[in-house]
Amino acid sequence: MNAFAIAVVLLYFAFLLGLGLLAHRYGGKKRGGEEYFVAGRSFKPILLFFTMAATNFSAFFFLGFSDAAYRYGFGEYGVMALGTAFMPIMFYIIGRKVWQLGKERGYTTAPELIGGETGSRKLQWLTMFVMILFTLPYLAVQASGAGYILQSLVGIDPAAGAVVVVIVIAAYVSLGGMRGSGWTDVVQGVLMFTAMLLVGLFISSALGGFAAAGERAFAADPGLFSRAGGFFTPSIWLSFMVLWIFVDPMFPQLFTRFYTAKSEKSLKTSMTLYPFLISFLFLIPVLVGVWAHGAGVEAGTNTVMLVMVERYTPNWVYYLVMVGALSALMSTADSQLFAISTMTVKDTGSHKKTNEVRRSIAITWILALGSILYIFYFFRSGQGIMLFLIGAAFSGLVVLAPAFLGALYLKNMRPISAIISILAGEAYVFLASAEYAPSFGLLVGVVGLGISGGVLISVEFLQRREIWAVPDTNYNQ
Repeated sequence: MNAFAIAVVLLYFAFLLGLGLLAHRYGGKKRGGEEYFVAGRSFKPILLFFTMAATNFSAFFFLGFSDAAYRYGFGEYGVMALGTAFMPIMFYIIGRKVWQLGKERGYTTAPELIGGETGSRKLQWLTMFVMILFTLPYLAVQASGAGYILQSLVGIDPAAGAVVVVIVIAAYVSLGGMRGSGWTDVVQGVLMFTAMLLVGLFISSALGGFAAAGERAFAADPGLFSRAGGFFTPSIWLSFMVLWIFVDPMFPQLFTRFYTAKSEKSLKTSMTLYPFLISFLFLIPVLVGVWAHGAGVEAGTNTVMLVMVERYTPNWVYYLVMVGALSALMSTADSQLFAISTMTVKDTGSHKKTNEVRRSIAITWILALGSILYIFYFFRSGQGIMLFLIGAAFSGLVVLAPAFLGALYLKNMRPISAIISILAGEAYVFLASAEYAPSFGLLVGVVGLGISGGVLISVEFLQRREIWAVPDTNYNQ
C-alpha cells in the first residue's frame, strides 16, 4: 500500500468528519427537527448551488460519462449536456412550489408533501416506497465506485473500501444532518471541479494538445464523432432530453434540497448557474473517453477515467483526481442516505415523536441503510453505469413526476388519480424491463412517464365528471 495515498485519504475523511462535528455543534444551538432535516431552511444561493450540483454529480459524472463516451463517442456529450442544462426549468417549476409549501406547512420530504397536499396517507406511503426502492440501486453504484477508487488509490479490496466509505458517510451525516451534508458538499464540489479541470489539462497536454488528441481519436474510430455513435438514434436523443428534465426533481436527495433554500432568490441563483457549469464540466469526461481510443487504451467497464488519469497525469494530480472522484461519489451517497433516512422518520409516523427521539431514529436508519449498501454492492450489474442507472433507478423514479405536478398545480387532485398513475407507470417499467412490453424505440422510463401522465389525466377527468366516482375516504387513511 502507498503510505502517501493512505495519508491523503485519511486526511480527507478526517476533514469530512470534522465538518460533520462542526455542523452538529452549530445545529445544537438551534432546536427543532427542521434544523436537522432541512438545515433550518437557511441555505443561501452559493451554498444551495454547490449542494445541488455536488449531490447530482455522482459516480456517473466521474466514471460513467467517460465510459459511455468510450463506447458511443461524442453523442454522449450532446445528449447529456443539453438535456441536463434544461433540468433547471423543472427544478424551478417544481422546486419553487416545494419551497413555498415547505415553508408554509413544515414539509421536509417529498412523500410528506404529496400526502399532505392530497390528504392521503396511502399515497404518501406508496411514494415513499417507490423512492426508496429505486434510490437504493443508485446508492449501490456510489458504494461500488468508491470501492474501486480506494482499490486504485491504496490497494484495498473494493468490497472493504465500499464499507469504509459508507461508515465515514454515515458518521458525518449522522453528526451534522442536512447542514453537515451541505457543508461537505461545498468542499467536495470544489474538489471534484478542480480535479476534473486538471484531468482535461494534463491528459490533453500529454496527448499533444486538444486538437492532436482529437485527431488521433478520429483516426482510430471516426464513428466516435458522429451524432448517433451507434446508440444515440433520434428517438433515444429525445428520450434522454425528456428523461433528464423530469427525473432529476424526483431524486429524493435533490427534492429535499428544495426545502433548504433560504429564499426564492437562492433557488433562482442556483438554477441560473447550473446550466453553465454543467455544459462546461460535462465535456471533460466525454473528451477523456473519446481520447482513450486515440491513445490505444483498452479499459474495462467504468475504468476508462481511472486508466487515463493513472497513465497521463503526475502522481500528485492522480491523487487529487482520485480524491475528487471519491468526492463525487460521497457527495451523492451522503445526500441519498440522508434523504432516505428522513423519509423513514417523517413518513412512517415518527414525526409525531419529540425532536430528540426523531433525531435518534434518523441516526439509526442512516447506519442501517449504510449496511444495506454493503449488501447491494455485491449484486450490482456489470454493465455501464449509465445503462444500469437508467434501468434500475431513473425509470422507476420518473414515473412519479406527473403525480407531483398534479399535487402542486391541480386544484384538489384526487389521491386515486395519483395512486393509479404511479402503479400503472411502474407496472409498465417492470414489464418493459423484463422485455414483456415494447418500448417503441424510446427509453423505458420515458414511455412509463407518458403512461403515468396519461393515466393521471384520464382518471382525474373521470373523477371530476363523476363518470367513475371513487370515494376519497378510501385513500386517506
